[in-house]
Amino acid sequence: MDCVELVFLGTGGGRFVTITQKRKTGGFRLISKSNNLHVDPGPGALIYSLEAGLNPQKLKAVLVSHRHPDHYANAEILVEAMTRGMLKKRGSIAAPPNILNGNTETGPAISTYHQKMIENLITLKPGVNFKVAKTKIVSTEAKHTDPETVGFRFEIPEIGAIGYTADTEYFEGIEKEYRGVRVLILSVMRPTGSPWTGHMTPKEAAKIVDTVKPELAVATHFGMKMIFSGPTYEIKTIEDTTGVPTIAAFDGMKLRIGERITVGKTKRNKQSIDQFLKHK
Repeated sequence: MDCVELVFLGTGGGRFVTITQKRKTGGFRLISKSNNLHVDPGPGALIYSLEAGLNPQKLKAVLVSHRHPDHYANAEILVEAMTRGMLKKRGSIAAPPNILNGNTETGPAISTYHQKMIENLITLKPGVNFKVAKTKIVSTEAKHTDPETVGFRFEIPEIGAIGYTADTEYFEGIEKEYRGVRVLILSVMRPTGSPWTGHMTPKEAAKIVDTVKPELAVATHFGMKMIFSGPTYEIKTIEDTTGVPTIAAFDGMKLRIGERITVGKTKRNKQSIDQFLKHK
């Protein structure tokens, strides 16, 4: 059976975690035999990729869930890598309209200069589906302080489906977006008892997990209060409540999804930057 690897290049979120790097904010990479995607490349995505030995020039797509810097800040430099230094028109960008076109307050978060070197530009809203290589991707509904936020559902032949809620609060019907996924990645910014509009605590996340019943639930995108409270302790309540195996992601975590799902850790590649420059 083929397998997919998910590499977590950051499990932090929110302004204060981002500016302190109390946890990294590089998003995650989805890698299969035919695919290589970077999802939500926040600050540090490039450097943390290289440290993990993941060459950004091999990317086939950059996906952004919404217009907050902890989700998009390194998107342009990854586009430069994906297009081989802006010398080859290739790859895909999938992002909401305010990332690609700007809005009344700001211009595009990924410049038109970078967009013109992309083969496929996909403007996202809930329900849009597209393919990158053999992977079907569906943008899912989210309710966040950025109203154009979307999540993602990845449907991978012979492997199954993986869901990612991105930043969202709980709302009725969110579960239907992720029914049948083997792995569900949830952004759980806040600890129990400290709710915040547009985000979830373990209590809200447990409602989704209990209905979807994935093989494995993974909580990530921890804010400062969650980090101080202790993600492992906080997230254990999801498993206790639902009976679904649930883990708090950690920086550098690697999930291998095949016939079984295993959890490991990336090894820091101290030479990766030199190797990248040597083979550029």
